[in-house]
Amino acid sequence: MSYHPHPITLPPGTSAPTGTPDRFEAFDLISDEMVVTHDGARLATDVYLPRGAQGPVPAILTRLPYGKTVDFMGMAGHGAYWAKKGYAFVCQDVRGRFGSDGVFDAPLGSHEIADSHDTIDWIARQPWSNGRVGMWGESYYGFTAWCGAMSGHPALAAICPADPAGFDLYDLFWRQGCYPLNVMGAWGLAMEGKGFLPFDGYDPWTLPLADTPGPMAAPGRLYRDWLGHETRGDFWADGDLRAYHDKIAVPVLLWGGWYDNIMGPWMADILAVRAKSPNPENKHLLVGPWDHESAPNYTGKVGAMEVGFHGVHRADTVQAFFDHYLAGIDNGFDARPKTEIFVMGENAWRFEESWPPAAMVPTPYYLHGNGAANTRGGDGRLDTTPPGAEPADHYVYDPLDPVADTVGTEPWAAAAEMKDRRSIEDRPDVLCYSSAPLETALEITGPIAMHLHAASSAVDTDFAVCLVDVFPDGHAHEIQHGIVRASHRDPDAAPGPIEPGRIYAYEIDLWWTSHVVLPGHRLRLEITSSRFNAYARNLNSGEAVLTGCHPVMATQTIHHDRAFPSAIVLPVIPR
Repeated sequence: MSYHPHPITLPPGTSAPTGTPDRFEAFDLISDEMVVTHDGARLATDVYLPRGAQGPVPAILTRLPYGKTVDFMGMAGHGAYWAKKGYAFVCQDVRGRFGSDGVFDAPLGSHEIADSHDTIDWIARQPWSNGRVGMWGESYYGFTAWCGAMSGHPALAAICPADPAGFDLYDLFWRQGCYPLNVMGAWGLAMEGKGFLPFDGYDPWTLPLADTPGPMAAPGRLYRDWLGHETRGDFWADGDLRAYHDKIAVPVLLWGGWYDNIMGPWMADILAVRAKSPNPENKHLLVGPWDHESAPNYTGKVGAMEVGFHGVHRADTVQAFFDHYLAGIDNGFDARPKTEIFVMGENAWRFEESWPPAAMVPTPYYLHGNGAANTRGGDGRLDTTPPGAEPADHYVYDPLDPVADTVGTEPWAAAAEMKDRRSIEDRPDVLCYSSAPLETALEITGPIAMHLHAASSAVDTDFAVCLVDVFPDGHAHEIQHGIVRASHRDPDAAPGPIEPGRIYAYEIDLWWTSHVVLPGHRLRLEITSSRFNAYARNLNSGEAVLTGCHPVMATQTIHHDRAFPSAIVLPVIPR
């Protein structure tokens, strides 16, 4: 498309918040340039340019599947922001989406690496470009930023992936064997064609899950493909990019939130890149009190917890990163500690010289009780004393009556949707283990893991755990959660059924947090067998997730004695 620059007017509130002055007052837009890839696909691309720039400028590229001109994506606001800061902002529809040629398919590793390379190459040859390119993006377009770095193009100078889908798409789609139905399932249904498909008729309760797309406009190909491949294999091979961990040479700033529903994979990626890359000193991490949609930037809250507004802090950190590594401004960004975190409860930003923190002490908090830990009114206790001779706890999990606290909620805005968990803790199929009120503050910063000894009457089942901060008024606030499918109990072995009645050891990853439990508060651990529809129900029948339709009730037994201790291991920071 020919170059017809013209000013555009943004609706109120579309520009990103900033505490730094603009370098330019206005910008121009080049709409629908078509970048031709190595195989002839044409990718629709918009370019925002600072008006009045004296010569070529560095460029920031984002490649997304959600529509470069779709209002709710706000790309016009991002274009205005970066152009006024002195950068060309280049926004592109990825292959097969909206204005771009081709077919959108996933896993997409090979396409996105090659298409990112070709687009970077195109930018570097434009008259408005000084030949230096950065990449920025959130979620899927955070993944394409990683792919740009994987491509190794010499014009790429820095990337800022945010809450990104990661190097191992299987791990993203199957959390310890459990499928995130209201995230990946719904996302797949919406992403079938060139644009978004409606959710008319969507019913997460449908069995078998293969029938879910039936009343919808979506054909359900992606949905069925992903749900139909529960284990690693050829299907996921193109989405396994972990071999690139040691090839990320450009500077990186990864930002994300403690309540992002894909935090575990991206945290694993930045740690692996730091461990394996040739220059870990330029791999930066910023983690705030956010969910995937950054809802706390607009509400100031995570659930009922006040955390304040931090959009300006994040925007200015990202700009300082690009100013240094892309624009060559000597602002000292490279000298700052490589990890900055927001500590919830104290509501303060803090730099860490190492990550996880060197001061972290993994501390087991053991389960105790006299066999009646059902509900928050039961006798379940939580403390640092190893158990002795104690009876096990039991509950019955009915797949037709799961814990369904996420049904009807917006899964990407977990912090905004977070509710008081007391109603969940009043269910007899939820075991609760509570500490005494704390006399001093307890900081937990780092990775959280659950060591669980459990048996089931079924051949397969799930175990879901939730770590809770109980406020003095009784409000139960989620800190973090985890889930494991019994058949996927060993990540190094092929999935297989369990023997009914046999006690197995389960390691459940609750990902990461930085959270201070204040004096007068209590810690609580919930254990149950469902978190629907955040994750597809386990029917306890051993059937495939996609086609299973015969639910079986299961009696679950949680052991916490000397021979089979169960504990949640917290990353305690001594004070």
